[in-house]
Amino acid sequence: MYCPLISDLCISQIILCITAISRSQPRIEAKIDVKLFGGTDDTIEVKARLQEDSGLRFTETYESASVLGQTIDLPDALQYSRDLYVTYVDEDILVVRDGAGVPEILTRK
Repeated sequence: MYCPLISDLCISQIILCITAISRSQPRIEAKIDVKLFGGTDDTIEVKARLQEDSGLRFTETYESASVLGQTIDLPDALQYSRDLYVTYVDEDILVVRDGAGVPEILTRK
């Protein structure tokens, strides 16, 4: 179980489910199940723009988030953005690394 500095937010399991990928922006919708405020289960939903910079590099920018039933459009100054580098891809697996080299392995279900 991971409990960050905020004592009322505990993440017992992170399951990132990309619920939609489309050609129009925002291209990615993802959901993360968390446990909030001493036991209340909730889902955090984020929408992100994915922009192709080259054949192997993408920029992912978070545009909005939904927490506790409230959707918040993030102002430009607060939008988290990162570069993603494709290191491996086939029919079932996509491996990307961020600018710090941290890998993410995505599988097709």
